[in-house]
Amino acid sequence: MSHPRILGRRAAILACTAIVAATPTRAATTTPLRDLYDEAGSAPSPLAKTLDGQRVTLTGLVAPVPTAAPGWLALGEAALVPCQLCGGAHDWPIGVVAVHAPGLPHIADPYTRVTLTGVLDLSEAAREPTGLPDRLVLRDAGLASA
Repeated sequence: MSHPRILGRRAAILACTAIVAATPTRAATTTPLRDLYDEAGSAPSPLAKTLDGQRVTLTGLVAPVPTAAPGWLALGEAALVPCQLCGGAHDWPIGVVAVHAPGLPHIADPYTRVTLTGVLDLSEAAREPTGLPDRLVLRDAGLASA
């Protein structure tokens, strides 16, 4: 037979565990896209270097990547419209991230503002299939909200 004090402690521990489990977790902090590039917009910022390989949450407007393999899209702070002459993405603004999201549900309007969560990857190997060799990559991305 257990001692009443021990049973009381167990009940208190279980109650505290239930409260912690029921407490909603804070939403992931969203990283501004422009903070991932240096001032010139041509290289990863110190922040991006510290986040390399970690899950991050980014918000922006999505656009198809005309030169990439299927499953790729771009996420930018402004509407990303391909060049009218060549269809390329060479004149997109600073703060654009190539996103690998093969499981992402179809987004009806390609210029929808969404929040995506994925792993920031600064490696050259990650950029190869994007068709955007000068952009950072968010891989294994999923829709956090639309």
